[in-house]
Amino acid sequence: MYTLGVRLVSLAGPVVALALIAGAQAVGDVANAERKATAKRTTEPYAPSPDAARIASLGYREALADLLWVRALVAFGSETDPSAGSIRGLVEAIAALDPTFEEPMEWGALAMQSITMTLTQDDYLQVLRVLDAAMARFPQNYRLPQRAGEIYLLRLKSDDPAQVRAWKAKGAELLARAARLPDAPKSLGSWVAQLQTELGQRDQAIRDLRELILYTTDTAARDRLLRRLAALTRSSTETLSYELDVEGARFTDAWRRDRPELPATAYVLVGPPRAPWFDPATLADDPDVPVVEPIPPLPPLADDLGELTTP
Repeated sequence: MYTLGVRLVSLAGPVVALALIAGAQAVGDVANAERKATAKRTTEPYAPSPDAARIASLGYREALADLLWVRALVAFGSETDPSAGSIRGLVEAIAALDPTFEEPMEWGALAMQSITMTLTQDDYLQVLRVLDAAMARFPQNYRLPQRAGEIYLLRLKSDDPAQVRAWKAKGAELLARAARLPDAPKSLGSWVAQLQTELGQRDQAIRDLRELILYTTDTAARDRLLRRLAALTRSSTETLSYELDVEGARFTDAWRRDRPELPATAYVLVGPPRAPWFDPATLADDPDVPVVEPIPPLPPLADDLGELTTP
């Protein structure tokens, strides 16, 4: 009995430990279930209006912008299932507080589309409104026009062919703009050329492709653009490559001579600096200047007595 008693006592500790572990597991399961249920019932994150955010900041606008930015990230990564509207409200408030804060604008364009797969057309139009404002503040960020172009091309739907064509044209325009910006993937130019061809803008597609090839340093992207251009012009890639190499050398010389302080993509847009003066004689051969008919001679002047002078 003693030996048995010793054995029972020695087993008491492990038995109690197992009971405690089982109880803790049960309590943990209940707590996790309650936490998830509570999170699902949590309201969406509060997003102040732009005007209210400025007032609430009490002058510490950048600090409040940072706090709202953290709030947006936490809400997006939690189980509260925020809507695109609440995320949009936070992004707009951040933009009102700190217009130079670029990261939330780019992030918001993606977050507002990935919140749910059932976004309405109005939701996408609101995302475009945010992107339009962001593009005005950050004109060198190629991702902003790229995201906007993708929405016009892939997200907006209509039964009106004219509306679909207008959206496609706008999307192609935005992607062409994105492709010209620094660090943008030049492979976007191939997609733009395809869209322009579908829109009946074959000549514009050819011009844009030639322009992109001139300053594209990525060999793989340049080869793709060359093949697209060869298909449009029904030419060989070897012939086009030689022609564009010669044209590219001229472009590089002009760029380095006229505006070496600018990136090549910016030089394409602004061109060489304008002269501070012009030669009026050049207007004589300007076809845009209207031709002035000769003015007939005036009648002879009267003498001091107010009578016409006799011949």
